[in-house]
Amino acid sequence: EEGDDGFSETEDYMDEFDGFGGNVTFADGDATDDTFLVTGRQRGVDVIKELKTICMEHEETSPVENLMIELNSFKFSQNATYSDCTTAAMLSILDRLNITPDISSAKLISGLKSRLSHWGPLLQKMSIGMDEEKATILALERAATSEGAVGETLTKPPAFRFLLQTLHDEEIVSEEAILAWAEERRNSDSDTDVGKLFHQQPTQDFLEWLEEESDDDDDSDDDSDEEED
Repeated sequence: EEGDDGFSETEDYMDEFDGFGGNVTFADGDATDDTFLVTGRQRGVDVIKELKTICMEHEETSPVENLMIELNSFKFSQNATYSDCTTAAMLSILDRLNITPDISSAKLISGLKSRLSHWGPLLQKMSIGMDEEKATILALERAATSEGAVGETLTKPPAFRFLLQTLHDEEIVSEEAILAWAEERRNSDSDTDVGKLFHQQPTQDFLEWLEEESDDDDDSDDDSDEEED
């Protein structure tokens, strides 16, 4: 079943938040709005959808701190998480890009960078750990595997890789968060939408570069420790 935001509300997606800081438990049966249970949360409330609505109503001429107050207020009222907040914010940013099938990669990147100049501080402040950063990546992945113009565009290589790299370059998600997400996706079935997206060559090239950078940083730290000894 597809939600009003155009993204598929499937059990597979919601399962991603189990262990990502969401403290999610499911009742017996399908993970619909009526069975998605979190202690202290009102039954039937789709917190990500509601948080995204708050984000979409935010005027970018207003300070982003005002939005942060609104998100925090809703978060506490529904016992939601910061991962829920970063997910909703990222989905809202992607909606605001007005992605069409004919958009160029350069325009996609410049559009995201432009939005992050306003939304970046919110994502950074609400990312209190790696869980929230991985939730941001999962939101991008969710959009890329959705139906419609957004999914169609973001599954065309190298669109997903470029957006993921932009989030890294703009210091929204860390190298560690990306590599942790990649480790969990590495054995994904290449016949699934998520698997096909992950195994795209441009994305693999970016991950390989990140891993090399990580190894170089580790070697530099080891050399520094030896010099101090």
